[in-house]
Amino acid sequence: MTSLLKVPYLGTAEDDVLLAEWFVGEGDAFRKGEAIAVVETLKATFEVEAEADGVLHRQIVEEGTRVPLQAALGVIGAPGEAADDAAIEALMVEAAASQEVVEDIEPAEPAQASTVSASGGSDAPVAPAARRVASELGVDLSTVRGTGPNGLVRVEDVEAAAAGGGAGATVVDGNVDPAFLDHIRADRAAFAALASDFKVALYRKHGAILGNGTHIAPGAMLLVDKLVTGDDAFFGPDTSVEARSLQAGDLLHFGRNCAVRCTKIVCGDNAFFTDDIEIGGGGALEPEAELIVGSHGFVGEHVHLNPCRRLEIGDEVVISRNAVVMTHSFGGSILKGYPNRFSGVRIGSFSQVGILATLFPGVEMGEGSILLSGSSLVSSMPAGRMFGGVPAVDMKSAAQALSDEAFAGIARELVWEFGRQLRLRGREVTTAESENEIVQTVANDGQRHVLRFGMTALADYSDAVAEEVRAITNLDDAAWDAAPSDVVTIDLATPRIQGLAGPLASAFREFLRKRGVRLRPRSWAYKGGWL
Repeated sequence: MTSLLKVPYLGTAEDDVLLAEWFVGEGDAFRKGEAIAVVETLKATFEVEAEADGVLHRQIVEEGTRVPLQAALGVIGAPGEAADDAAIEALMVEAAASQEVVEDIEPAEPAQASTVSASGGSDAPVAPAARRVASELGVDLSTVRGTGPNGLVRVEDVEAAAAGGGAGATVVDGNVDPAFLDHIRADRAAFAALASDFKVALYRKHGAILGNGTHIAPGAMLLVDKLVTGDDAFFGPDTSVEARSLQAGDLLHFGRNCAVRCTKIVCGDNAFFTDDIEIGGGGALEPEAELIVGSHGFVGEHVHLNPCRRLEIGDEVVISRNAVVMTHSFGGSILKGYPNRFSGVRIGSFSQVGILATLFPGVEMGEGSILLSGSSLVSSMPAGRMFGGVPAVDMKSAAQALSDEAFAGIARELVWEFGRQLRLRGREVTTAESENEIVQTVANDGQRHVLRFGMTALADYSDAVAEEVRAITNLDDAAWDAAPSDVVTIDLATPRIQGLAGPLASAFREFLRKRGVRLRPRSWAYKGGWL
């Protein structure tokens, strides 16, 4: 039977998607489960799979076109079914009447900040022809400001940018108009009180590059000469940032009442600063004052970071509440023999700084090291070690090696504890266990969500469920690549995740994250749900 092929449910909050590529041509047959086309959101790429065997009669949407969610992409028929022109035309009219295909303009390509992946950029629409010309001429669309309606980037704007300027193109590099910043300084309270959308629009109008979903809460203000952030940046209530340059990836988060002063700040994806954090202190606006933060780290409440000299923090670093990191110290006269030091600090990736710990100027924490709560680090510590005390001394290895058996045992305990936590939150959870598998089933709104845990690749599940999640401790690449597309697969050993996550998968991923297990791809934030 002839019918419409539509954009499937993708679990995204975006209003439209991009049809990136057709895998099946008009008149070609396809099999159940075969990828027919590829669509893209701002965050991910998805294959549109066939729900049954069939044939593609007509491609309604061309490659490179943006369409609304649930839009019709094409007309399909049953296997061997001859094309019925009248039926096809009737369905195309139906599709056109019920949806608006977004084909006149497209959003600009995301900007790329130096040293970090900072998507977002100018959110001006881009004409398809301008996009093609930009590709041919090698022009970065994030550096072009359009002169068409609503800032539309047109062919002439791209050509002018390629020629090095002109009336039709203004380079967008994140440099904020100094007169605009002076205006903010003149009446800080009034500007800070503005609504987020209005503040974001004003910053963009005056040169800042702010990604989609950026939020600048009431009381928050950014006095930054060069401002580039990725998507979903969040500046909490009464937070202030003063810097010559702030460049950040996606999901930058400053909580409530943070005071940030530093000459240069660079953050990777998902750099998370909680409430009441102070970044600054003496010398924070000196030429060498730099704060370089990796991806997916966490800084707790009431932490003080002093980047008078370069303060470098690696990926997935945890700095616990009330910790202090200093890059300079002074007191009595250095000419009378008192200690006085100005020197940078480096905290290696995957390290942890305990509650109320202090790092003094010039020290380095090696990758994967731990500084215990209440300790004072006055000399550098090697990778993978645990230091503690005042002054801190080497105590033991920061982590212990796990046998395969121990790893599997801990993984099983995690699955059991996850089910217990869901029960504590009022969820209806049943658990079944065999020698090779644990099955946690969660009933929700008349549907069943199933988490299956095993040591190796799991067989297909026979019962129909709303969501199936497979957590596996030992999964090779071949089994990973062969995992069903309608299942969320988690490889705990790597660790990594694939598939479209529903409420169960999202809750389990957040449960793992809170226990230090960060699944790749790492650019993910829990939006709330069962936990």
